[in-house]
Amino acid sequence: MRYPPLNPKQWELVSFTKHPTHDSIWSMTRGADGHIYVGLCEEFTGGGVAQLYRYNVERHKLEHCADLSRVCGEPADSGHATQGKIHFALCAASDGTIYGATHCTTPPMHHRVWSAYGMWDDPLFCFPGGHIFRYDPATGRTTDFGVIFPHEGIPFMVLDEARERLYGITFPKAHFFRVNLAGRDRVDYGRVSSWYPIGLSFDAEMNVFFSDTNSQLIKYDVRADRVLFLRQTPYSQPWNASKRFSWISNMGLADDGLMYCTHYCNDHLLRFDPKAATPKFEDLGPGAPERPSRLLRTLIPDGRGRVYYSAGPRVGLDDRAALFVRYDIATGRKEVLGEMRVGDRALSSWIGVLDLKGNIYIKGSGRPMTLAIFHPED
Repeated sequence: MRYPPLNPKQWELVSFTKHPTHDSIWSMTRGADGHIYVGLCEEFTGGGVAQLYRYNVERHKLEHCADLSRVCGEPADSGHATQGKIHFALCAASDGTIYGATHCTTPPMHHRVWSAYGMWDDPLFCFPGGHIFRYDPATGRTTDFGVIFPHEGIPFMVLDEARERLYGITFPKAHFFRVNLAGRDRVDYGRVSSWYPIGLSFDAEMNVFFSDTNSQLIKYDVRADRVLFLRQTPYSQPWNASKRFSWISNMGLADDGLMYCTHYCNDHLLRFDPKAATPKFEDLGPGAPERPSRLLRTLIPDGRGRVYYSAGPRVGLDDRAALFVRYDIATGRKEVLGEMRVGDRALSSWIGVLDLKGNIYIKGSGRPMTLAIFHPED
């Protein structure tokens, strides 16, 4: 089924013109100041280095905050795999500061490919290790807390401010860990998956939920200080009955107290009750019932009884863009808002964040990379 593009009057694209070769955005957060902080990544060009940006919602302008090669003391031409990404790892504190972590997969300068496995401890080309850092918008100063796990990137990190903890996942060894707000007092809970989890969220009690690469739900119980393997999995496509390499790709706590999820290998919207001793997945069916999709992404509960997400096209339908969909929690209605196309640009994003007025920010597309802003009509 065909859908019209989203109303162009509701969209705004802002270009990262100062870094025209950067190619992806994997992390965003809304700061205590109300501005949107963005990790601009360069993962496909050897020697690329991640940049921290702020979108000033009052001035409607991108502002550069930090160059991670300078923060980490690792120049782009070091010969090693670079600090090319900030990946699902920006966290906003109530005092206005922003915590973040760096991640790998960007090749060394002048190289086209690089393997985190094959080059893990190579003396010339290895990744030195992901850094945790803190950015203070009041002073413009970025503090580096150094490498947490040698040779491991940190693709995911979340902040429990009340307990003064940061929780993270490493790559490629997929260890779950926590540190204090200075990147110290590390507690390593060991390997939790064959590859790193890519969906991770707090519940209302600040337990951490994620899944392994076989869709099995995992919970870090904050009171017991234990990682629990809950042995619960969602619906799987018939062609992947083993559920191998099928992560929960997005998790988000909505205002009904339930955790909503999207999946790496199917197009069903899912949810579970995190308060249950053994949470059971509820299958809410295809994300866009009238047009089967390959996968769902960009899960964004809006705090107003709705959950937004994108539904990507099936492989081979190259002329179609992803759909932007809104799910009404009370009625169960899935409303397709239109194709995620603005002019000649098809939009695709793993993540999204809301500002204080309810506008939605996602990754845009193109070179230079763009930040896409959606203004809901209601």
